[in-house]
Amino acid sequence: MQKIKWSVVLGVGSAIIFSALLLIRLDVFQKNHEPVIQAQVANSQQPQDVWMNIFQNDRKIGFIHRTLEKKDDKFHFNENVRMEINMMGVTQALHIITEGDLNPDMTLSSFDFKLNSSLFSFQARGHVAGHQLILLTGLPDKQEKIEIPLQEIPHLGGSIYEAAFQNNLDKETTRTFSLFDPSTMSIRPIRVTRHADEIIPVMGKRVLTKKYCADLMGAQNCAWLDKDSQVLKETGIMGLSMEKTTKEKALGGMDQTASLDVTELASIPSNVQIDDKEKLKGLSVKLHGLIDELSLKGGRQIYQQDILTITKEDIPFSAISHKEFPANVVLYLKPSFLIQSQDHQIRNQLHEIIQPTDSAEQKARKIIAWVNRHIEKRPTLSVPDALEVLKNKTGDCNEHAVLSVALLRAAGIPAQSEAGLVYLRGRFYYHAWCVFYLDRWITADAVFNQVPADVTHIRLIRGETDRQLNLMGVIGKLKLEVLEQKR
Repeated sequence: MQKIKWSVVLGVGSAIIFSALLLIRLDVFQKNHEPVIQAQVANSQQPQDVWMNIFQNDRKIGFIHRTLEKKDDKFHFNENVRMEINMMGVTQALHIITEGDLNPDMTLSSFDFKLNSSLFSFQARGHVAGHQLILLTGLPDKQEKIEIPLQEIPHLGGSIYEAAFQNNLDKETTRTFSLFDPSTMSIRPIRVTRHADEIIPVMGKRVLTKKYCADLMGAQNCAWLDKDSQVLKETGIMGLSMEKTTKEKALGGMDQTASLDVTELASIPSNVQIDDKEKLKGLSVKLHGLIDELSLKGGRQIYQQDILTITKEDIPFSAISHKEFPANVVLYLKPSFLIQSQDHQIRNQLHEIIQPTDSAEQKARKIIAWVNRHIEKRPTLSVPDALEVLKNKTGDCNEHAVLSVALLRAAGIPAQSEAGLVYLRGRFYYHAWCVFYLDRWITADAVFNQVPADVTHIRLIRGETDRQLNLMGVIGKLKLEVLEQKR
């Protein structure tokens, strides 16, 4: 088997850290300053100009600059975020720009979102029209329209704490709000609880604050607000935090000492050494610290009373035609906004990989092998996009998985992404791979060129890439114990 640098398994870990940073950035930026803006701009009509530092375990990794002003009956905001994140010893630069309008109650009216890293870029813009959120994703010359039905107008991450503040949420009470995440184009509930008031140091002063904590899919984020509803400090998962500061300190540069590696920080130590994992026929582990929104049962995985048993699949002798796919499987032949399986670039590449006379199994094996050989294995901070991966031909496990899924679907083979853990060098790392359907679901990993994938691939999530956000609730909490290795 081809020797793989172990750093490539970090894709999901870095993606979750990115998501946490992005959600904090959206929350704090607007929660920090929309409240003040609503209280002050509405009266004085003066624009706001605010700076925040971003820390990881007390090391500065970035800053945020946000401006907001009242225009007619809306608030127009512009925010600029710069971060540097250590992934496997490689510093990744991330630049996020978000501009848009908020309604008087701080719910979303419109937005324009741009993300650029050292390798990838992602753009999305949208607006609320009646009971729909109309979205356009992709670069200007290649945009896709998405319409999301709305039960209620969501918040763009921001104004959630402010909404709890303005609703006079009593101590030790909880309320649920609707949150829109532009990086995954998804809307999710977020629960906010008010806790006891606390006195905290802020820019050299001690300030009495109201403390609120938000629960998003099991991940907790806390904020401390002053009497004017301005967020002064916020903390999140994996040692992430943000604090109000001056412009000079925000622009003062990053911490010169290396920040903690987010992949290593998220990984889970194994209680035993696993040798020749590709030869294992089965694996049993005991899991602790799970949440409900996981996909532990089904297919090669059996989960009972905290014990998860994984059995390596046998490849079916013959593949069935697409006309015979069950109704709940045909769905995974369709393209999505990040898996553009019907795009001519994806299809043109597919025609260079497979032959019309190939069986479904041969097509799947050729696709996985091609992605393994042609996509450079490199840690990446991005929103995984199949067309971008095909263009740049580089990325970590997320990029390998999303391109594999797009090519498989283009070949008429139902496919999905999976994410969870994989064993490597004495630890279990968060990782992503794919699964395709013959007459049953078969796991495959383009990073390691495995069809089927070895049994140390522990599935926690299956579905589109937005499902990976559910892992936020287990990172730092999940523990496992290897009970049995079957050979």
